[in-house]
Parts: sequence; C-alpha cells; structure tokens
Amino acid sequence: MVEKGRFRTLFDDADMSELADVDEAAMRHDVARANGLIDLAVGLALRFALVVQFYTWARANAQPVSDPFDWRDWLNPAPGLELAVEVWTLGRIDPMLGAFLLLAAATLCALSLGLGLFTRVTASLVALGSVWHMIALAPEAWSQTLAYAAIALALVLRGGGGASIDWILSRLTRFG
Repeated sequence: MVEKGRFRTLFDDADMSELADVDEAAMRHDVARANGLIDLAVGLALRFALVVQFYTWARANAQPVSDPFDWRDWLNPAPGLELAVEVWTLGRIDPMLGAFLLLAAATLCALSLGLGLFTRVTASLVALGSVWHMIALAPEAWSQTLAYAAIALALVLRGGGGASIDWILSRLTRFG
C-alpha cells in the first residue's frame, strides 16, 4: 500500500491526459477489431453447423433430384417422410402437403443461414422448432435438440456475424 502511494506521487505533476486518450482510442480499436473477428468466426461456425443439419436432413427425406434446375424436384418428399407426417399430425393434415412444407422449410432455413440472410428470424424459427421437437416429436432426443436450440439462441442474440448478408446490409444502411 505504501509503495503504491509513492508510485502515484512520482507522476502527480505530469500531464498524462493526451497519452491516456491515445491509449484508450487504440485500445477501443483493438477490442472492436478482435470482437469483429470473433463475431465473424463464431457466426460462420454456428451457421455452418445448422446449414449442414438442415441440408442433410432435407436430402435424406427427399427423393433423388433428377433435374437440379427444377425447384419442385428438390422438394419431392420420400414416402417415409409422408408416413412420419401422417403419424405426427394424427392424420389431420394431408401427409404429402405436410412433408412438402417440412422439406421446403428445411431447405429455406439452410439457404437463409448459409447466406446469412434473415439470420435472426430463421434462428428464432429454429429455436421454436427445437422446442416443439423436444416436447412433441422426440422427447428422448432432447439432448441433441437442446444443442440445436442453444445454437439458434446464440444466433438470435449475436446475429450471423461479419460474413453474412445481414451484417453487410446493416453496415450499408449506417453509411447511407
């Protein structure tokens, strides 16, 4: 304690305000740059994890694509998905329509998250879908589904990161 007081008395008469301002500005710049790189890496990693999940699920539950330029060919559900939709909805919804809508939603989520467009909205839908999956569809798979809900929550709170269309559009609107 005594030593600390002696150190302060050495520099009491010195004007350190300019030095402190320069150091503060440099420090803020370094922190902002580090946060930008962290947001970029975390946003990419989280989005990539969900894109892989949605794309592989959609392709596993769809029939093979014969014409890659026909959008309907990408959303042609496999018979197993139609049967699952019939069981999940207790026959209240047309299984073909329900399976088509599930494939369309999974494909659009993968596309949206891959581009980083409407990331927070899509991640909100993913979080809600995860909760629904944990409660209604497969309560025994709650641990894996909880991980997807956590990833979605992180994307809702932090956004898609620096490598997303959302981030680019937000920067353009600030300068415009």
